[in-house]
Amino acid sequence: MPEYTNAFELLMDAELRADGLGESRGILVVEGPDDKRIFARHVRDHAQILPAGGRKLLISAHQKANAEQRGKIVFVTDCDYEVRRGALAGAPDLIITTLTDMESDLLSLGLLEALVLDLVPRALESMAACRQIVSRLRSDAEAVALPLGRLRMAAQPLGVPLHLEDLKLARYWNINTRTMDLGKLIRAMHTKVADEIGVSDWVKLVEQTPGDSGMCHGKDLVRALSFLLKVNYRVEVTAESLARMMRSGLTSARLETWDVIRRIKAWQVANRRYVLGV
Repeated sequence: MPEYTNAFELLMDAELRADGLGESRGILVVEGPDDKRIFARHVRDHAQILPAGGRKLLISAHQKANAEQRGKIVFVTDCDYEVRRGALAGAPDLIITTLTDMESDLLSLGLLEALVLDLVPRALESMAACRQIVSRLRSDAEAVALPLGRLRMAAQPLGVPLHLEDLKLARYWNINTRTMDLGKLIRAMHTKVADEIGVSDWVKLVEQTPGDSGMCHGKDLVRALSFLLKVNYRVEVTAESLARMMRSGLTSARLETWDVIRRIKAWQVANRRYVLGV
């Protein structure tokens, strides 16, 4: 996949592709390769999807795009926590995920039930058993991911990566109360931001973040599902494999229920250029 050093290179490549594919074809710019994989099964030509190589470059390209380019190129980016902070707003050609990121949006489309049916033998006993497993997994995954999301949001203005993907979830998960030890997490993560903020201010910063389930980051949810499937059902499957299964399970019918797709289609109608379908 091409790598871009600046926004102008990205815009030039996108515009050249749009012109080369014909006046009825548009270009979809996404953050990275995994995002391209989500849409790849649902476009006419894979060349219509460009991974920007990161959110920063994608946003920069959108800001620098002229009116003609905005009629050929549509951008899709993760919400993360920028919308809550008031630091990011969508536009007809800048589509932001409904929840924090692509993975959290996909899980909201009912893909968890399909994963459970494939992975948990007991889910095949009855519809009631399947629904019970799905409900508990969803609830517990949110219980794991929510404090991580709050930590992510608190650390964002400090500009310090927490590398939560390396976190040993078992150290903080209480299997009896089905809760994460937020206090222990806050103290552990302070070691990573200690050069920027004192411990008492760090605690306040985390406590000031919202506590609703919309704070859950999709990548944390997927990691949590991998962890919980092993702990509760003795099913060993990596987060990466779960993400691949989710992408594969994104049927056309499920795709139609996704708000991101509705907004892409609105852009298509307005500009008479098409990314999705034929």
